[in-house]
Amino acid sequence: MRTFTLGLFMLFIVFSIPVQSQDVVPFDTSIRKGVLSNGMHYYIKHNEEPKERASFYFAQNVGSVLEKETQRGLAHFLEHMAFNGTEHYPEKTMLEYLEKNGIKFGSEINAFTSFDKTVYNISKVPVTNPRLIDSTLLVLHDWSGNLSLTDEEIDAERGVINEEWRTRNTPGFRVSERIWTEAVLAGSVYSKRMPIGLMSVVNNFEYDELRDYYKRWYRPDQQAVIVVGDIDVDEMEARIKTLFSTIPLKKNLPVRPEFDIEFDGGTKFMTSTDKEIGTVGIQFYVRNKAKDLKEFEYVDNGIKKSLVSYILNNRYREMTVKPECPALSAGYSYSNFVRPLDILGLSIQPKTGKELESFEFALTELLRFVKFGATESELERAKKSIKNSQLSRLKNKDKISSDSYANSIYSYFFSKDPMPDIDWSVNYLVERLATISNEDLINHVASQYKKEDLVIAVTGPEDKEYPTREAFLEVYEKVHKSDLSPFKDTTSDEPLIAEDLKEQAVVKTEKLSGIDANMYTLSNGAKVVIYPTTYDKDVIYIKGYSPGGTSLLDKEMLPSSNAVTYVASQSGLGNFNKIDLGKKLAGTNTSLGMGLGELSESVSGRSTKSDIEVLFKKLYLSFEAPRFEQEAFDLAIERFKKGIEQKKKNKKSTLQDSISLALSNHNERTLIFDEELLTEINFNKIQEIYKDRFNGVDDFTFVFVGDIDEAHVLKLAQKYIGNIKASGAKESYVDHEYNPAKGKTTVRVKEDMETPQTTVRVIFNGELSYNLKNGLVVNMVGELLKKSCHEVIREEEGGSYGVGASGSLTDIPDERYTVSVGFDCNPDKTDQLIAVVYDELEKMTTAVNLDDLNEVKKSLIKSRTEAVNNNGYWMNVITSNVFYGRKVYSLDEYIALVNAITEKDIKKAAGTIVKKSDIVEGVLVPKN
Repeated sequence: MRTFTLGLFMLFIVFSIPVQSQDVVPFDTSIRKGVLSNGMHYYIKHNEEPKERASFYFAQNVGSVLEKETQRGLAHFLEHMAFNGTEHYPEKTMLEYLEKNGIKFGSEINAFTSFDKTVYNISKVPVTNPRLIDSTLLVLHDWSGNLSLTDEEIDAERGVINEEWRTRNTPGFRVSERIWTEAVLAGSVYSKRMPIGLMSVVNNFEYDELRDYYKRWYRPDQQAVIVVGDIDVDEMEARIKTLFSTIPLKKNLPVRPEFDIEFDGGTKFMTSTDKEIGTVGIQFYVRNKAKDLKEFEYVDNGIKKSLVSYILNNRYREMTVKPECPALSAGYSYSNFVRPLDILGLSIQPKTGKELESFEFALTELLRFVKFGATESELERAKKSIKNSQLSRLKNKDKISSDSYANSIYSYFFSKDPMPDIDWSVNYLVERLATISNEDLINHVASQYKKEDLVIAVTGPEDKEYPTREAFLEVYEKVHKSDLSPFKDTTSDEPLIAEDLKEQAVVKTEKLSGIDANMYTLSNGAKVVIYPTTYDKDVIYIKGYSPGGTSLLDKEMLPSSNAVTYVASQSGLGNFNKIDLGKKLAGTNTSLGMGLGELSESVSGRSTKSDIEVLFKKLYLSFEAPRFEQEAFDLAIERFKKGIEQKKKNKKSTLQDSISLALSNHNERTLIFDEELLTEINFNKIQEIYKDRFNGVDDFTFVFVGDIDEAHVLKLAQKYIGNIKASGAKESYVDHEYNPAKGKTTVRVKEDMETPQTTVRVIFNGELSYNLKNGLVVNMVGELLKKSCHEVIREEEGGSYGVGASGSLTDIPDERYTVSVGFDCNPDKTDQLIAVVYDELEKMTTAVNLDDLNEVKKSLIKSRTEAVNNNGYWMNVITSNVFYGRKVYSLDEYIALVNAITEKDIKKAAGTIVKKSDIVEGVLVPKN
């Protein structure tokens, strides 16, 4: 007899109501929403991930589709101008103010523009400073209608936009853009409104064109203020009402139009080639009018879409690993491309010369699903996997970030699709999964697929012949006329591990220094560190480490070492190949990967609490019963060949290879991944290397961090890790001295380019004693160099879209620092901008901008304060201590050390870098 508690009975009633009698999906009541008298929307939610932080978003129902022909690119240009002066923050003072409070431009202050929307964000704002909160809201207020848009700032930004276009105009983007504009978006204004716009417009538009677009479309009735974070909702609502209600809504403004796409019912075929593309791809699209799904229809559609995607893409993965399959990969998707357009898509990577055959294969499997749907076992696995994934998400709902919630909210503002809370969503999904049938999935896909409004597009290198439109259409008709049979699914009831493993003894227990964690030594010599936390519910992380790595291999084994862990991962474990293993473990939530680096062997992964034993079984089998299949090796080689083909066309790869050689002073063990290397990768050597490097665990230390029952995890470690054999060897890595030549090495590479562009990389390397203070100082030098180079190269010269720089210090294999700077730029300014890097570093030896230094300090402290509440941070702290013997610093000690660093420390470090560095300067320039 089954009994129910009253609470469970009421839960059942509550979550049965939506399906049976309610028409409306309940809105997430934790979100306060409203509309001001001027039409501006606002959304506010209290969320404590991260604590004492809030994220501010400003969403505009405005994008490039609203541009006139003379304004193409100005929606995106305007987004840039929002950071270049407002009524209350002239010129760059807004960014300066926010960065002084530790909020970083790029990672925490940013924006994007698309066809139909523009979104700005200022994230992870410390909420303990009320003035900072008010100032951040004032920034959003100014974005609404008070941008400065001065002639001078507009002209200065033209060069930056050009450099962004130059950086983003990659071969992949070029071939995709042609498909989008000439085929997918054909019949609509969208086809002529790519957000980046036309550089002819960007370079020459009259100032008032930008101001006209701004005044016409940036207005409160098309805007939303979104605040999510560790805030008082009532107080924030009052602030928003007070500040944003004063923004006037001008009269006689145009209605914000919505646009449609006209279909002609035909099939659009095109080849989109580029001389810098190395591999062939096939895209097949079915264009559909976007459906205005209501409430439960929308939610149910999302569940069915997830099921179909899971099943069909798993079929493609299963079949593309077979030697006879003509495709290296294939994938199915269904998504909203732009507001009026949904597309069903197949993306296919054919094997060499197998374009028609791979298209036939992928289309056949799609039509097989349209006709027969899923097998019973496939549907069961899909439901189980999706259900368990969402239940795990529900358990960990307190760790959903404020930015994640903000993204969902602005999507709701634009679409008005249902937005229930996570509890309702997951409980409804669990209930609904039980009732969805195979017939439901067949009908779902059948509603997406039709024999009209199709796009068949082939992408690839220019110097290749491709099958014709007629050839593809002949295959298309052949597939539709073929006599298809249902898919056959194979499964196995065999256990992962047949042996009855017994728990092995713990021979030693000790406390880690500086952290409340235990380290256990098992009878086979393996060490296990367990650190329970409460940061992520239902999640456990693992890392394992053993010194040695490829540094212990003979030189002739190095080529094969590149493929060792990849081939093993593609082969499966124990008696299960990769596909059968995936089926066996469907519904479990674990991941585990083996790593082989220059200096170590490693293990990394994660699991839910309920599936932790599965993770241990996979770990045991990875040592005791790794699997190597010739078919997996052959497929890997085929994929590597495709990668090399693309690499040869990638202009930057030649530069990167040259820099790698220079950084190691052409050490004979430095390998370049090319056709010659590929011929030296040997299947037998791969097995030999794996079994040598993962031969026993007595040299391994495993660290577990997360939502852990320590006694239970220890018992599992005794049972599974404890039964892995010991090799009896204690190893260390060999330092093969991969250091650059003394002095300065200059590498200059010339390549033909479709879009002329210079790529610059400058790396400073040298010896420096390793400790946390020195590491922080080098890091600060890198951050300060990034700020100063960004200011000169991007803002003053308009010579680059962005400058990256970083500084780091390591003690493995020896104590050395690296400071690197990189950017893409206008070829005409190459030498001038390279000189800026050296000039700015030289200036730092005599003077340091103290405001910038304080900003960097605040950013470091802010980041560390946020990080200490995450498992990833503690995993890094523990592994750094256990694997490398580094001291554990408390948050207070870290903050004190950061604050104690002086201008003198920075100048001294900069002087060391200027005077003692071995430098590699790599430059890629266009031949033409």
